[in-house]
Amino acid sequence: MGDITELIKTFVILLAIIDPIGNLPVYISLTAKKTNEEHNSIIFKTCCASVALLTVSFLFGKYIVSFFGIQMPAFKLIGGIFLVYIAFTMLTDSKTSHLLSEEGDAKNDIALMPMTFPLFIGPAAISLVIIQSSEFTLWSAKLISIAEFVLIGVLIWISLTLANRISQFLGKGGIKFITQIMGLLLGSLAIGIIADELKVLLPGLS
Repeated sequence: MGDITELIKTFVILLAIIDPIGNLPVYISLTAKKTNEEHNSIIFKTCCASVALLTVSFLFGKYIVSFFGIQMPAFKLIGGIFLVYIAFTMLTDSKTSHLLSEEGDAKNDIALMPMTFPLFIGPAAISLVIIQSSEFTLWSAKLISIAEFVLIGVLIWISLTLANRISQFLGKGGIKFITQIMGLLLGSLAIGIIADELKVLLPGLS
């Protein structure tokens, strides 16, 4: 039951970080001059690369952290702080404004950068799945996590495929509202992560 709760919580946090709806204006801006074939290619590559990056980070990230001698509670604490920062940028509508540049728009293939990294799967998402990987020892839980990553890829595909329709339906105000709700949810959950890890690092606080 504990693993199921963690899986659901992590999926919600990951979805809030990736924020497929909130990132649509950036995608629309970066692909304004693309043909339908280029749109389809970018969407397919972005979805596949997003799932692959999440999966690789989940399976091997904790070993990289251990290689550098970083204690997992300390990594979780700094990860939680970074998630709070991401939540703040979502609440203040400043998360992805730096990606709206002429240089990014001029690239022939933007699927890997900046679409996959850092727009959808940035340091916050990578940190989260590394933290998640340290929580599970059973392969059944790990396989469910990877299935969640595939579901995230499907949600990204749907949002990008329907980007213009969703943007027209919600408008800038609607997209901003959804992003801020996601940011509020992310910030609340991130504070919980920080509180839990402070108790581990500083037992006197509990």
